[in-house]
Amino acid sequence: MYTTEDDGQHSGKREGSLRPFGRIGPLMLSISRAIHISMPFEECSISHKGVLVVGGIIVDLIARSEKFKVVNDNLCFPFDSKITLDQLSQDTGGSAHNLATNLAELGTTTYILGSVGKEDHGEEYLRNLRIHGAITKYVTLKEGLTGMSLVFLYNGEKTVLTSRGANALLGEEDLNPEVFDKIDTMVLTSLISQENMALMKKAIEEAKKRGIYIITNPSMSMVNHRPEELKHAMHNSQVIIMNGKESMLITGEKDVDSATKKLKDYGAETVIVTLDVRGALVLDNERTFRVPSYKVKVVDTTGGGDSFTAGFIHAKYHGYSNEEAVKFASAVAALNIVTPGASTDLPSENDVVEFMKTAEFLEA
Repeated sequence: MYTTEDDGQHSGKREGSLRPFGRIGPLMLSISRAIHISMPFEECSISHKGVLVVGGIIVDLIARSEKFKVVNDNLCFPFDSKITLDQLSQDTGGSAHNLATNLAELGTTTYILGSVGKEDHGEEYLRNLRIHGAITKYVTLKEGLTGMSLVFLYNGEKTVLTSRGANALLGEEDLNPEVFDKIDTMVLTSLISQENMALMKKAIEEAKKRGIYIITNPSMSMVNHRPEELKHAMHNSQVIIMNGKESMLITGEKDVDSATKKLKDYGAETVIVTLDVRGALVLDNERTFRVPSYKVKVVDTTGGGDSFTAGFIHAKYHGYSNEEAVKFASAVAALNIVTPGASTDLPSENDVVEFMKTAEFLEA
């Protein structure tokens, strides 16, 4: 096992004292009020340690072509032919990478636990994390290749073909217990392999022993391939965040409202189901409510869900209510999907606040 050497000096972030965001006191100041009086977030924040994001780091190859068509919900292009792409670009992605870069860029101290390959310059793929301020000390180098995805874009929506690569080798032996002394929140993203499952189980055990707040934010791959392990994670989480399709598949329900209620039965304090242009459905211990999406021109939805989760965590770290935090999260996601790639032109906290001053919600 090889470990990268970043010890946090790249981030420029400072750690605060332990106080998980799920256990903060009364709402200090609404986001809308903060925006109105132009108060910086740090003036109405709660002192915290950092966040550990666990999951995948993937190299994305993003393809666009006018030859792509959608037929019966399937992406299609001519068989036995050679297609010239209108555009091909490369980006670093993966659920954990996307969430960590967004969260660090917003200003929250962020650690990432993942793995990259030694055979394809895996260290170079970590540069994007460090540029945005994420701490990569707990990323390991594995024999083989870094995970890779082929992302086919059509009208802003995506179909993704993924090879997990080094991500599949991330296991229990890669979990350094010292990281739990530096965090008060842990986010579990897409974990698939048997080695990943052993890591996840151990991480949950260690986090629970220390009273660390756990957020489960899985991918469709985890829903499809590891449903029972995912249910274990949700049983031990304070917050569950997933999209509408994932919620219905993991619960077996035929509508999002029923799926959200069933997810709440796992015991989480807060369940958030994102619904693309229809916004987000939220169920917490007090009520059920919806928050609409912002009106923007969608370019690429890759990483939109990850940026939403990052925005929610960042806002909660500043003491905001669930409703205000989801509005902030929706703004982060909106700014993410107006640019190509998952980690291109990531918004800062100030960018999001300025956007929210004039942005309009989509009509329900």
